[in-house]
Amino acid sequence: MSRLNVVKPDQATGQTKALYDGIKGTIGAVPNIYQGIGNSAPALDGLLNLSVVLSKGQLTAAEHEAIKLAVSEAYGCNYCLAAHTLLGKKAGLTDAETINIRRGSAELPRLGALINFVNIAIKPQGRISDEDLRAVKAAGYNDAQITEALLVVAQTVFTNLFNRVHRTPLDFPAAPSL
Repeated sequence: MSRLNVVKPDQATGQTKALYDGIKGTIGAVPNIYQGIGNSAPALDGLLNLSVVLSKGQLTAAEHEAIKLAVSEAYGCNYCLAAHTLLGKKAGLTDAETINIRRGSAELPRLGALINFVNIAIKPQGRISDEDLRAVKAAGYNDAQITEALLVVAQTVFTNLFNRVHRTPLDFPAAPSL
């Protein structure tokens, strides 16, 4: 049961309606998370714009989804795990890769280095050592990509925390259990 106000698409007005119309035009529906975040049009606008801005960066869609899967696993967000498993597969990740990423590894060494870096960075007490930074750079990630990866982490932490507070009802197929 949702714990925050939910703005259904047929109830939306003003900026929230405009944002919902954009979401519906892009993906065909307004997922439950956005209906919850829609109680604050500025928050929804910021989240959606951040996604647009990050899509123009140097990381691939599969790398974005891999980061989101790693963060969502660490935070235990079933909603985000479901959404990013589905979106990860649409971005080219296999079922096995989505599972491996959630377990903290990846078959591709480059992606594995990124996931390792993210898993270190998201720990509250985690500090990125010089060695950690050298490892992700040695895998081929440049400073811009590392910066973008950290912003994807921050974005995903927000959605995970929102879902934890809101208890967003699942409207994606559940992610497989580990």
